[in-house]
Amino acid sequence: MSNFTFQIDAPFISSEEYARRVGLTSRAVRGLISEGRLPIRKKLKPQERPFINMLALAKEAADHAA
Repeated sequence: MSNFTFQIDAPFISSEEYARRVGLTSRAVRGLISEGRLPIRKKLKPQERPFINMLALAKEAADHAA
């Protein structure tokens, strides 16, 4: 069995910051959010900016590695 250690500097990051970190355009990230392929923090109002849920991404990565 493998053990994984994740170090997450922020539980939520902006879509622009996520795009910068992974080398995608902001438009591509917005598309992934719209398709439901990137988990976001629940928005209280539709006009709020989406924030990528980094904890959910880490959990998904760990689940797929197991």
